[in-house]
Order: sequence, then structure tokens, then C-alpha cells
Amino acid sequence: MMVLPHRSARDALARIARGTHIVSAPGMGAPTTLLAEIGELAPGRDWTLSSGLLLGEYPFLPAVVDGDLAYRTWHVMAPVRGLVADGTVGYVPARASRLAKLLRRWETGAALVRISPPDAHGYSSLGPSVGYGLAALRTADTLIAEVDPAVPRTCGESYVHISVFDSLVESTTALPHYSSAKPSPTSTRIAEHVLQLLPTEPTLQIGIGAIPETLVRSLKDADLGGVRFVGMATDEMVDLFEAGVLRAGEVVPSPAVLSPEMMGTERLLSFGHENPSIGMYPSSVSHDSGRLGDIERFVSVNTAVEVDLHGNVNSEVVAGRQISGPGGSLDYIDTAARSRGGLRVIALPSTSSDGSVSRIVPSLGTVTVPRSMVDVVVTEHGVARLDGLTTRERARALLAIAHPYHQQALGEAVAR
Repeated sequence: MMVLPHRSARDALARIARGTHIVSAPGMGAPTTLLAEIGELAPGRDWTLSSGLLLGEYPFLPAVVDGDLAYRTWHVMAPVRGLVADGTVGYVPARASRLAKLLRRWETGAALVRISPPDAHGYSSLGPSVGYGLAALRTADTLIAEVDPAVPRTCGESYVHISVFDSLVESTTALPHYSSAKPSPTSTRIAEHVLQLLPTEPTLQIGIGAIPETLVRSLKDADLGGVRFVGMATDEMVDLFEAGVLRAGEVVPSPAVLSPEMMGTERLLSFGHENPSIGMYPSSVSHDSGRLGDIERFVSVNTAVEVDLHGNVNSEVVAGRQISGPGGSLDYIDTAARSRGGLRVIALPSTSSDGSVSRIVPSLGTVTVPRSMVDVVVTEHGVARLDGLTTRERARALLAIAHPYHQQALGEAVAR
């Protein structure tokens, strides 16, 4: 077996040509050792770095602020929100299913990923992050891998041969972790409403946030028969395996959890190691609504910033500032529309955390999900079933689940 010698992060990055568009793996698979070095090496090289969701700090941001490194992202996290607002960081509105095509359109020249050590045959795993990593490796000319023994060898389509890389770098930084949001009385009440909507033996997709993550916890005591998941994998799903809600016998190519990205802690990583019940697949599989639409009783559950009285959904902008991105939500909403017995659910609190601002609003400036793609909206005050209703009927249904304090003002908007 041929094994490439390890280089320092600086030496590996220095092999990237001037003017190159570089893409980094996201989330728990982010190559943080390389990202910590790229800003130091960027001056004078005219590099552009792109990535999706990154966890924790963004060590290359000083170089971005100084103008030495261009950075763009399709999933805005807290450390870069201000820089997106002032134009220092570029935001690309993009669905997860489009990323492979975008990487080709941008003529991506270098890919940075995090992998497990190779096995006896020279194959390494991308571990917890597969979404667009394989597409980046197939598109770019210069391939650099950060090798980390903490990366689990996950099942599905997560493997790549070590010989494809131009450089290997020993990881010196910890694998990023994601801690699920803690349940609150509001998220618990909303999850209870959503639970009543679910069919028996559903396949569920959940987004990031307290409400969908609380819903996963609530499934442990629900009587829905066998449950499957497509999309983000979380720590709470390990509990569901242990409780028998997720069936360990359902394995790749039809695993109990089919995921492009793990978002959890060491507990999830350890459980996913060589476990065929959790299959890690690229977005060409995990976000393919045409293929996934053949799954019966597919239910997408996503949260939102606000919903207007027409049923349009904004899940990415607050007070004119970009705080997130569509991610895979539209792909999964489309999947649920194609699925026999499928359901498209938007779940959100009725107000801001202090109660002063209604999150049911007369109209939206930014629409992430159009009204024609929403079946049900849920708040802690109840369920509004929108599919098949007229625009007036939709407004009245949404008014009924708004916070009582804000209903009068909203009612006046409906009357106009």
C-alpha cells in the first residue's frame, strides 16, 4: 500500500496555486488544522475560500477582514453574521442539492477535508461529513487531507483512497462537536403538537434547533412503530436505537438513519463507527428528492424565523441580517411533497424569546419556503393546516395559532 508522507499544514497549503478557489469540508468534518493555517499563508495569493456550516471559531477571519483572503459561505453562522451584513463575507443562497454543480461552476481548484487513517487497503473515511466532500474531491485538482484518528469509519458512501490526495497533514486540533439545544417549555409543547401529526412508521427529516431536536427526544416514548431518519444525525438518535425505536437491523443501503452530516458529540461519533445502521451519503443521494420521494410517509420538520399570513416562510433572515441558509430544507420539503402520505411541517415559537415580537407576521421580505410548499404550521398555541385552504382561510388559521397578545394587530392586517 502506498502511503504519502505527512506534510506540515503550511507546506501542504503552499502547494495551492495563486488565484485558486478552495473549498473546505463543513461541520464535524471541518479540517480545522488547515483552516487555522490558511489565513496566515493567504496574503498575496488571491485565494477564495468557500464552505458550508462551520462549528466553533473561524480562525481565518482576520485574513478575511484584512482583505488577504476572500470567503464565501452558503450557511451563515454567528461568527460571520456581522461580516456578511457589511459585505466582507459573501453569502451564496444555495440548496444542498445544488452544491456539487456549484463547485463545478466555480471551477474549484483545491479541496480540504478531514479523514480517518487509512485501512490496510488504503481507504480512509470522511467520517461524519459526506454532504459535499466527495463532490469537492472529484472536482478539485489539489486535494489535501487532514488525517485524524478521532474520525470514525462510517458506513455508506464515505470512503476515499489515500492515493487521491496530493498532501496529508496530521491533525493537531480537536474534531468539532455540536451540542443539541436543550428543550424548553415552548419547544416541548410544540413538539407535542407535531407528534400528534405523525403517521405510524414515518421517515423523518429534522432541521437544526430546539424544536426539531426536542421532537426527536419525544419519539422515545411515542408509539409510532418503526421510525427512520433522513438528513442530519444527532446524539438523540442513539437513544432511539437503544430504546428500539430505531431498528439496528435496518442497515445500508437502507439504513435506519441516512445522513449527509452528523451533528453531535463523541457519543454519536462512537456509535456511528463501523455501524451500518447509520449510513453516510453525499448530497447526490441524501438530498435527491426524486429518489427519496419514493419513501412513503416522509415527514419534513423544519423551524423558521417567521411565517406570514399567506403561509410563506422565512428561515434565514432576522431584521434584515442573514443568520442562516436554506441548507437541505427545500430538498426535503420537496421530498415530502412527492412522498405518498408525506407531510411538510414548519414549527416555530409564536413570538420572540421575550414575547415582544410576533413570529406570525402580515408579510415577509425574505421567503425561504413559498406558501405552496407548506402543509402545516405549528406553534405552542396549536396547529394550522394550510394545504387546500384559500388565502383568507390560511390567514385565519395562522391567526388562531399566533400569540394572543399579538392577535388583534394581526387580525387588523387580515381585515385590510
